[in-house]
Amino acid sequence: MARTDGTLTLQKQAAAPSHSAATATPAAATTLAQVEVRGMADGSPGQARSTGATGLELSVRETPQAVSVMNRQRIEDQRLENLQDVVGQTTGITLEHSSSSRETDVMYSRGFAIDTYMFDGIPTTKLVEPAGFDASIYERVEVVRGAAGLMGGNGSPAAAVNLVRKRPTRELHAEAELQAGRWDKYRAQADVSAPLSEDKHVRGRVVVAQQNANSYIDRYHQDKDLFYGIVEADLGASTLLSAGFSYQNEKLDGASRIFVSYYSDGTKTSFPRSINSASSSTYYNRKQSLGFATLEHDFGNEWTGKIALNYAANQYDAVQGYAARGSLDRLTGAGLSLWQTKWNSKPEQLTIDAFASGPFQAFGRKHELVAGISASDMKNTGPSYPAWVLPGYDATVPNFYTWNGNSPTPNYVGTISGSYTEKEKQLAGYGSLRLRPSDDLSLILGTRIANWQRNTESVTWGAPTISDELKTTGKATPYAGVVYTMNPQWSAYASYTGIFLPQTYRDRNNRVIDPLEGKNAEVGIKGDLLDGLLSTSISLFRMRQDNLAEMDADQLVLPDGSTAYHTIKGATAKGFEVEVSGQIQRGWQLTAGYAHSRIEDPQGKRLQTSQPLNNFKLWTSYDLEQLRLGGGINWQGDIYQEGVGPNGERFTQHSYALLSLMARYRINKQLSATVNVNNALDKNYYANGYGNFYGDPRNVQVSLNYRFR
Repeated sequence: MARTDGTLTLQKQAAAPSHSAATATPAAATTLAQVEVRGMADGSPGQARSTGATGLELSVRETPQAVSVMNRQRIEDQRLENLQDVVGQTTGITLEHSSSSRETDVMYSRGFAIDTYMFDGIPTTKLVEPAGFDASIYERVEVVRGAAGLMGGNGSPAAAVNLVRKRPTRELHAEAELQAGRWDKYRAQADVSAPLSEDKHVRGRVVVAQQNANSYIDRYHQDKDLFYGIVEADLGASTLLSAGFSYQNEKLDGASRIFVSYYSDGTKTSFPRSINSASSSTYYNRKQSLGFATLEHDFGNEWTGKIALNYAANQYDAVQGYAARGSLDRLTGAGLSLWQTKWNSKPEQLTIDAFASGPFQAFGRKHELVAGISASDMKNTGPSYPAWVLPGYDATVPNFYTWNGNSPTPNYVGTISGSYTEKEKQLAGYGSLRLRPSDDLSLILGTRIANWQRNTESVTWGAPTISDELKTTGKATPYAGVVYTMNPQWSAYASYTGIFLPQTYRDRNNRVIDPLEGKNAEVGIKGDLLDGLLSTSISLFRMRQDNLAEMDADQLVLPDGSTAYHTIKGATAKGFEVEVSGQIQRGWQLTAGYAHSRIEDPQGKRLQTSQPLNNFKLWTSYDLEQLRLGGGINWQGDIYQEGVGPNGERFTQHSYALLSLMARYRINKQLSATVNVNNALDKNYYANGYGNFYGDPRNVQVSLNYRFR
């Protein structure tokens, strides 16, 4: 039976069908034995199955877009902690950090911010911050670069990130791990999967983790608790019911944000990397919850159906006070005060998706079809507090050089200044058709037709209410792709899709700017080398957008503390990406990718200069009997931003490379020890294009893992 998540189960005809998430790894596997690989019958990474781009269950080679897959083994090798860490290791993706709590960090693809996320193929909203979720609950992460509005809900030009959760296994699988790292980082986690009934028709899996950590940033501390549970049940020979829940509780004290990047005289500041601009009373607490249920049915004749329900919530409470107001005197340390505010909200979203897929015969050939409907309802409400200045509160920082966060503790009791409400609803129908005119040619046609509406209301006592209503009816996001198999090793492809992305930025009049609209075209070549063990891809893309958001040059601050934006019509983005991934020889794994992207306005002026034109990533590992060695390099080119300093100075972060190392020793069949070294050469660099937040210094982490199967 083939499940809609790409799992294929083989069994004797007389036996009850298996819905296990595990499949047998082929002899020519490209990952270690303990990785549960789906849909890779020939061992090629290019044959891994994915539905994230078109809804059709296609291999990477059959998908007419650039796709990268981060499997469980890679996540464990590099000890990638959260989704940002995972996605940040894929080809063409860059990260922009501006906070130790990561709530303002952004992932970019092809120069655009990524805001399309899916859980097991079902889209969710950025407001529930899936980027902050712990990576230990995912089996793999798929990144489809370029516009993916057909399945993602809105046609963002950046990328769609599909998070594939861990599923129960039919046999007992258990592991426990202890980790310890620099800056007093300690973590314990466990992953247990087992049948819950004697006939194995009911199975469950639980992942738990607890983490405590300080940081290279002074006065910052993190406590994190994680729970993930899922149960699967065979309701019959062809029906599978799954239900699960994940919960992450994170408490951050001294949550640092940006610091002042220039002195008042226009010279660049040069603080130690341990600098913390936050007051001692600053904290950021959030509770992230995801509940889900799916019902899958095999109708026979290779037709399957699936209904999926997802609930997501992100409850957060934060007091933010950081020394970034004013101008810092280079000699005296005076001139700064706190940006002081409070956030308290619980954005929630309910999503339902139902579809059916399967083959059909026409003109003497076999073709494939998927059709479905999707609906989502998001709501975010909460109180408003005085933005940046708390009445009666002395936010002055007398001398930043001697200041250690020792500002008065703010009292927000009775200081609510208003409220805000944001609601978003979407109802869509979608479909994809894969036509096979010949054995070598595939034509994929699809569209998503959506009704979308967003209502926002901001109420401030004693001021006019600000409200916006944006909606579209019958908005079509078309998709077309063609894949031609030139020979058993190489395929060529081309694709086209529309771009439609509602935006939340506001202009100088405090009005929400118009949605981003445009077209995305991509061509490429994909191939399998070394008898299919090594996948390669080369892609070229070009996008044209209207209403591209750009921050106002004077960085005008709006009443809610955000910065004013304007739109640019006729902006274009073009570039290319090259990736190679798989097994070079027995025991030797390699993933390498190079990306180039440039965005221009109609006059040819470069936009999005805080993102690099070029970046390169390499990770390789090699098995030597009981020892596994790995290493990687992440390099990015220059980035800069105009008008950062008080006199309009340009900030530039020159190109840099970060080296990571890994060694794992298998003490026996069950027990292994791993050492990871990140930023091994201790490169000192800024983690964004504004020069106001440092990247992590060199750090070492040691792990001890015990597995029982």
